[in-house]
Amino acid sequence: MKLTSASVYGLIGSFDYSISINTEGITFVHSTNGAGKSLFLKLIFSILHGDLDTVRRMPFSRLNIGFDDGSTLITERKEDRLLIQMQKNELEENITTEDLEMLKPSVYISADRQIVKKKDGRLMYALDAYAEELEDWFVSAKDAAAIDITAVTPKEDMSDADIENELRDLKSKVDFMFNSGLRINLPVGLRMPPSRYDINKNHENYLKLTYALEDYVNDNYQLAESMDVFRDIVNSFYTNKVMRISNGRIYIDLRDGTTLPLESLSSGEKHILIMFYRLLFQTEPGSLVVFDEPEISLHVSWQQRLGPILNDICRLRDLQILVATHSPQVIHDMWDLANELRS
Repeated sequence: MKLTSASVYGLIGSFDYSISINTEGITFVHSTNGAGKSLFLKLIFSILHGDLDTVRRMPFSRLNIGFDDGSTLITERKEDRLLIQMQKNELEENITTEDLEMLKPSVYISADRQIVKKKDGRLMYALDAYAEELEDWFVSAKDAAAIDITAVTPKEDMSDADIENELRDLKSKVDFMFNSGLRINLPVGLRMPPSRYDINKNHENYLKLTYALEDYVNDNYQLAESMDVFRDIVNSFYTNKVMRISNGRIYIDLRDGTTLPLESLSSGEKHILIMFYRLLFQTEPGSLVVFDEPEISLHVSWQQRLGPILNDICRLRDLQILVATHSPQVIHDMWDLANELRS
């Protein structure tokens, strides 16, 4: 489901706001300081994330979230408890925490994004944590690149022509993944792409290969795509530096070939890496992303470029992005997608 609107009542004890939400991409929310825009969007995220402990600590009386199927998620504070219901066609149904977590995958990118807390409670610089994470994912994908068909049980048989067509389509994706460093190892005696004669002669093994490659591509293609898009976006911002990814490791190179440590980047350069890493690697397709103040540490010219790039990522991954911002430069020429909070 896609969000279409949100209304909050009694925010910080006195504010009532309503916003319309773009179903196909980015929505900006702006206001003066202290008006509660970041709190409003964090409240939307916390409800959809099922984080009711956080919701209970927030000062509000009621939140309505509208969806494109005509339903409305209503969260209302009743003295010391929360009443959460889904309303549709004038009928109301109580919602559990598990129900909330199934409604819409959600990601929150806070303004304080340079430090992250690991699962074991340790605090780390976000860039170091994400660099480790990306390398781990790459190694895992590379370890799975030895395609094993011995344990494959085909769901159903296919004709030789269908196998040929499927493997031809998979070949283009496999080639793309190869350019990102993920090279598959085929079983002995099989080749890509096979001829119709090859398939006819060895139908069973090529049928198994089709299913095995489909599984590998489904599991790892997005990683390869994310690395490619991530590199292109970051390098479109950087000057006199180039980010590259080799074997899953992030490197920053100067034009003279010198490699810099990540900590030597400027604050704005770090924010670019962190923001787009989270969007591309830590956000599943179809998610809602709540993004607080993306303009932090960015030059005006960089701020103006954010909106179109965020919209491109929305289309690539079918995301909805809610942006809380103080910067007219971030909104730039997209004011038709902006909501000003007025009580």
